[in-house]
Amino acid sequence: MKEITARRNLISNLKESIKEIDDKYETYTKIYNLLNDFDCDYGTDYAGYFREISDFLDDDDVTYWLELACKDGIDRVRCFVNDTYSDSLYKLDGYNNLSNVEEGDFNYAIDDVISTINSDIEDLKQSEM
Repeated sequence: MKEITARRNLISNLKESIKEIDDKYETYTKIYNLLNDFDCDYGTDYAGYFREISDFLDDDDVTYWLELACKDGIDRVRCFVNDTYSDSLYKLDGYNNLSNVEEGDFNYAIDDVISTINSDIEDLKQSEM
């Protein structure tokens, strides 16, 4: 029962974390830390899952991808950067080109993580029976 309650509290905290997004990187870090703390306490991997499904990139990640694009020449770099504007957080689109993160991207990622947590809650309820 304690784990179920903890997961429900985590869901509430995740929903709260995306209500107002002022700085995308800070929001990403806050979400990741919430999930990572939970993972440490309960042996889950929600933080890893969030990172995997969100495909969000910080400046270091962008540098890595930009270096890869540079190896393919200036046309690839132009295509990679496209029309992104300077920000604190980015993502890769379906073609591995750089794109800006929008609030909807957070909603999508959080909804997916919450769905996984809810599924785990149902599994825990079944195991308690």
